[in-house]
Amino acid sequence: MKTSSSELKRRAKRTLKGKYGFCIGIQFIECGILLAITLVYMLTSFSMGFLSEPFLGGGRSVSAGYVVLRAGVYISFLIILSVYGLLKPGVLKIYMNLCSGNTAKLSDLLFAFQNKPHRFIGLYFINLFIGFAWGIPYFVVLIVAVITDFIPIMVVLLVLMYLLLLIGNIITMLYLSQSMFLLIESPDQRVIGSLKESAAMMKGNKGGYFYLLMSFIGMVVLGYCSMGIGLLWALPYIQATVTEYYLDLKKRRSLDFPGRDVEVSFESMWNQENQ
Repeated sequence: MKTSSSELKRRAKRTLKGKYGFCIGIQFIECGILLAITLVYMLTSFSMGFLSEPFLGGGRSVSAGYVVLRAGVYISFLIILSVYGLLKPGVLKIYMNLCSGNTAKLSDLLFAFQNKPHRFIGLYFINLFIGFAWGIPYFVVLIVAVITDFIPIMVVLLVLMYLLLLIGNIITMLYLSQSMFLLIESPDQRVIGSLKESAAMMKGNKGGYFYLLMSFIGMVVLGYCSMGIGLLWALPYIQATVTEYYLDLKKRRSLDFPGRDVEVSFESMWNQENQ
């Protein structure tokens, strides 16, 4: 039997009772790290003039050294994305411990750095790539629309492609929403395995999960209206509720497929022995 959204939220509130300060501190640390490396990236790029002029513009002669420096800036941007891709699992690990009644530690924030980091980065970039792939038709039509000065047929196609981008990303997000939780619990499994398992878990559950996420829209809007201060309380609540959803979904799935956990444990043991 599926657990209602109100019950999941009640569990999240119970989990966060007396722990809001810790969760808000985790948010500050995560945002501080990302802000620091982003500022370094932007200052470096501006000092080299890479963000204020085209690649071949500005009268700058294109030398081998310039190309190398430019490549370095792009690589730095990928590093920023990678750091985020490694910090996010640590945040989820903290909430999984809290919601499971285990002790959550600040060191959990480095969970992905210490447990097969390449797999967490791979999972993060696969999700980014899928989102980008859904946007390709839209950007192609947008370029053609600009060239043709937005004739009516291109405007209609542009709207249709935007809807495809939006709907495609939402559906994909729903299918793959549990993959990071699965990889955190079993870092030895392959990335594709966690994606397939997430898709299997979400069969018949996408509508309920979408409704759960949409129920937070009002809270997020109010959080932004308060200049972001309200988000300090809203985001931990949302994250705890989403984590409770995963734990509840995993429990219901284990009841439907009693041998599933045993199969996963044997698979993890096999992977460890063959590494």
